[in-house]
Amino acid sequence: MTICIYYSNPYISEFDANVVSIKDDWIILDQTAFYPGGGGQEADVGTIEGIPVIEMKQSGNTISHRVPNHTFAIGQNVQGIIDWKRRYELMMGHTGEHLLFSHLSKICPDIKLVKISIGQDRKSLTIKGALDWDALAVAQERVLDSIEANFPISIFNVSKDDVSLDDARIKIDRIHGNDVRLVDIGDIDRAACSGIHVRDTSELGMLLITRLVSARPDADFEIEFEIGDVAKRTALNLSITALQSAEALGARVQDLNRALGNVLNERDVQAQQLRMYEEKALDNLTPSRIGNVNLYSGLFGAMDKRTLLNAAARFTKNHAACVLGSAGERFMLVIACSPDVDIDCAALINRVLEPEGGRGGGKRHFATGGAPSPERGEDIMVRAIVKLRTVLDDTASGGADTLSDIK
Repeated sequence: MTICIYYSNPYISEFDANVVSIKDDWIILDQTAFYPGGGGQEADVGTIEGIPVIEMKQSGNTISHRVPNHTFAIGQNVQGIIDWKRRYELMMGHTGEHLLFSHLSKICPDIKLVKISIGQDRKSLTIKGALDWDALAVAQERVLDSIEANFPISIFNVSKDDVSLDDARIKIDRIHGNDVRLVDIGDIDRAACSGIHVRDTSELGMLLITRLVSARPDADFEIEFEIGDVAKRTALNLSITALQSAEALGARVQDLNRALGNVLNERDVQAQQLRMYEEKALDNLTPSRIGNVNLYSGLFGAMDKRTLLNAAARFTKNHAACVLGSAGERFMLVIACSPDVDIDCAALINRVLEPEGGRGGGKRHFATGGAPSPERGEDIMVRAIVKLRTVLDDTASGGADTLSDIK
């Protein structure tokens, strides 16, 4: 059994202990301040006698430390040093997560906590249920109020049948044994937790929600946040970004959402108008005649992909072929023909795109593809039209009738 110093005093960062077991890189001490991880919080890192501890694991009441290349002996007294800056940040993050979910669950009673992740690089909680930024804004403000109120945090163990569990956040099926470890934050939150926490809420300094993203299929949302000094610096950077964005939009920062909404509405109107012009330009294409086949061709700007595909399908309804290109951020190409026109469009599109590092795919009578750069769009179009005309000319004259005959 290992004595868990991290529970009795999570603020101890240096300790002495005796080695009681060794197996390859793994050692067991009679006591340890290294937290092995749990409750969504990552395990501690640090050193034992100056040698890095790179991994922790717990089996029942025994804590093992992985210390590669050690030369310890059983019975040896060693000194352990925790990476305190990292440990303290994780303690703050775990307490901050409790505060955030507690307040959020009061605003949105139907949400459920699916998972938490408390690490140095990422702190988040995963939620199932309806959620939006308005609810997050209220919850974050209440968290900041709780930090300023300096609520004490108390930790104690009770049995599974204790009445104090009636108002606790707990998943009883995940509790092994008869004891339940409870974490109280003032009188605003009580939750079963195996993690380690700070003494009071004022130590958090600040909590800042930084991101709300989809967590499907496992849940609905993942909320990312920062804590302490990192939260303050992040808030400063985000405020500067908001001010710069507001200035670029010619609006006050308080009106940024409304100004952005106006810009997005204007963009949608312009996109709709552009699609109308694109469709009109496509409708006005005049085909060239090759034998008894109409050939439609045209190179356009950043044309909507769906518009281009619909036009190709429309042009090739009756004994026709088409070569249509769009030169936006990438080059897009469509080669199609009517089922009664003998052209292998899939083979043709790969042949003309390959020299430019592009590729395509599709069926014999309808193929699409692209190339990384739009700068060679005209050359690709010319190459495609020349090869397609050659196939049609030879077919009309009774010569080559497959693409493989075209060099």
